[in-house]
Amino acid sequence: MEVAALPGDALAGVLRRLPLRSLAAARCICKAWRDVIDARALLLPHLLPHSVRGIFLNYIDHTRHHFFGRRRSSSSPPPFPEIDGSLGFMPNDDGRILQWSSVFDHCNGLLLFEHEWESGLCVCNPATRQWEVLPRPEEASVYSSLAYLAFDPAVSPHYEVFLIPPEPKTPVPSNHWMLTEHPAEPPYHLMEWPPSPFRLDVFSSRTGQWEGIDFVREGQAAGTVQDKRLDPLDLTMFGGPRWRYAVFHQGALYVHCRGPFVMRLSLSQGKYQVIKFPANIEHGKVYLGKSTHGVCFGIIHESQLRVWILIESCGQMEWVSKYQHNLRKLPSLPNVSGKFMGGPWVIEEDNNIGESEESREWDSDNDDLFTVEVEDNENEIEDEEYHHDNFYILGFHPYKEVVFLVQQFEVLAYHLDSSKIQYMENCRPKCYTLNHSNAYESFLYTPCVIGRLLHGDNTDQNPSED
Repeated sequence: MEVAALPGDALAGVLRRLPLRSLAAARCICKAWRDVIDARALLLPHLLPHSVRGIFLNYIDHTRHHFFGRRRSSSSPPPFPEIDGSLGFMPNDDGRILQWSSVFDHCNGLLLFEHEWESGLCVCNPATRQWEVLPRPEEASVYSSLAYLAFDPAVSPHYEVFLIPPEPKTPVPSNHWMLTEHPAEPPYHLMEWPPSPFRLDVFSSRTGQWEGIDFVREGQAAGTVQDKRLDPLDLTMFGGPRWRYAVFHQGALYVHCRGPFVMRLSLSQGKYQVIKFPANIEHGKVYLGKSTHGVCFGIIHESQLRVWILIESCGQMEWVSKYQHNLRKLPSLPNVSGKFMGGPWVIEEDNNIGESEESREWDSDNDDLFTVEVEDNENEIEDEEYHHDNFYILGFHPYKEVVFLVQQFEVLAYHLDSSKIQYMENCRPKCYTLNHSNAYESFLYTPCVIGRLLHGDNTDQNPSED
């Protein structure tokens, strides 16, 4: 019996076994095959994010981001289109966008970044090479607010951008230079923060407009405005990012706000909750991310790496300790890097966009890893010239028990369940000549070819629908 004459379920069983490129080609053969593929959403598992292709990095006092990811293969085509991490497909130098480019957020394959110094936002998809410049909000300041993406391609091709405003500042009287005493604190310094309702400016790609949306608090506030102002505005003094991270998970946006708490925004209900962190983060290097268990929180303090996962049950939120590792038992990364001819990843440069004669695809299940058995190694590595506290979290692997760590630009993948490590490569660009030891912000990139943006090479070929 010919394949074309197979019943629908049998044909779907055959087509489901095809790789992405072959399945997409099969969809174009005839209407019957297209109907079977579309009705059973056979392409969807291939199009949704399911792998980590690299990390987008911002650098201290550097005017542009860089992409640190898999080396390109010349022998076999990748399952996804080649990723241009420099976003060279967008208008730049004589055009209008990439004179400065700092990544603000990443969510399921979409990037949010600034396209003009301190003034504008842009969303792009490096896999489909599409982009969209957002209109400027009428009242909110993009620079003073924190901007975050919410995008779930399994639910809709549309996305939303949230601006989280800062807490109020103390107004200075016009005659402050004549005052002999410090002016009294205004009453709102004792106001609960975040307030309820909490008005946020939200951009919807469905409408193409900004809208002020009120979110009502469930439960107690994190504290007062005065309490929040005692927390450092940014974390750079501890080697951390300039702004805090966010996670979009199961229809809710989790934002690490100023202070030791996460704000959980329920987009469908118009409500939010305050979730306090499980540990003192005053002097630690923290990261809010997403792992195989959902929302997770990591901190490195005094060479101890601790990881919690957020358990949600009947509206109650609880942090549960998952891992604790002593990083003093790890070898120096510069010593580890010397054991290899080069890691599987490479930093993109203007004249070297991940090209290499030999492709080293990273396989996190590969047993050929440099292994450190932390539980069995009772002796800490003591080296006066080696500072274990210089480890920072770059991100959690969303599909495996892996955390990416960096020390003096040397990056490793640390397997939390086995304590194995794999050296990835040095992530310092050659064009970065400043005397700093690490990057600023980091965003793990998971490619996705679902979504609809206004401009780009594949705008007319985008397979997604409303």
